[in-house]
Amino acid sequence: MPKKILIGIDGGGTHSTAVAAYPDGRIAAVTGGGGMNFHNIGTPAVRSHLEAIVDELCRQTGCEAAEVCVGMSALDAPADEATTALFTGMMTAEQLDLQSDAYIALMGFTLGKPGVIVICGTGSMLLMLDGEGRQQAAGGWGYLLGDAGSGYTLAREGILTVIDAVEEVGPATPLTGDALAYFGADTPRGLIDRIYAPEATTAWIAGFARHVLTRAHEGEATARAILQRNMERLARSAAQLITAAPEAARVGLYGGIFGHSELAREFFTASLERFSPGAEVCTLDYPPELGALIHLFRKRGILTEEALANMKSTYKEYCK
Repeated sequence: MPKKILIGIDGGGTHSTAVAAYPDGRIAAVTGGGGMNFHNIGTPAVRSHLEAIVDELCRQTGCEAAEVCVGMSALDAPADEATTALFTGMMTAEQLDLQSDAYIALMGFTLGKPGVIVICGTGSMLLMLDGEGRQQAAGGWGYLLGDAGSGYTLAREGILTVIDAVEEVGPATPLTGDALAYFGADTPRGLIDRIYAPEATTAWIAGFARHVLTRAHEGEATARAILQRNMERLARSAAQLITAAPEAARVGLYGGIFGHSELAREFFTASLERFSPGAEVCTLDYPPELGALIHLFRKRGILTEEALANMKSTYKEYCK
């Protein structure tokens, strides 16, 4: 009888990272694949990406998948039966555990204990796990409705600052030159054609956030104000979640904005100290793809210190 593996997948909007583990926690294989946001690319594409990832991990290990946990960027809570059924095919509903990508990041941070995760990448979201194991989300409204602190929001507010400067209703800013260069526009009005072009994606627009972050780190006033305002908004949301569950006072920061900007972390931490004194800001010990595995190991009652140590040490070999 073939050996069994457990599979954890961090299903991002454009790319997924997947790991397979033996029941003792040792990582057996690692692979990547396409995005898992079915709102953006549709259910058939996501099912195809999922099956390709599972097939590849089973091929590499020569094992069968006992269970697969996917953290999906399109979810903000565990999937219901109807949603799970959309992605069964080569797997049964019992083999498939669909969670939000925020939840698996939270598992990589708290290992199932109470806490709050704050994620800032192209989008943003907060998720809290209380002492009773209940989840509560905040943010994650999407780029149209506002994802505070996200790459898209920082980029959009940077562009609005440029517009104010050009129309002389706001201070001059070096972000104007940055925007023209990044978006490939000859004039400020030329930004309209570039940003509203059919091929302009949210990820591409969000990429302008790195210029906002760079200028903020250089001390440029308008960029610093954008970053500080957004981090304060996120800290208010985190503090409100902690008010609802004081036991969840450990807050983990994850995502490209926090990963690339020490100033973003500083602004967030200072704001949280004001809104929720005593809250502790931490980093994640395990990446989200391992968080998905940790969820499955907890679910099966096999999450031990030895399994966690095996997971961490063997995964490092794949990350070299």
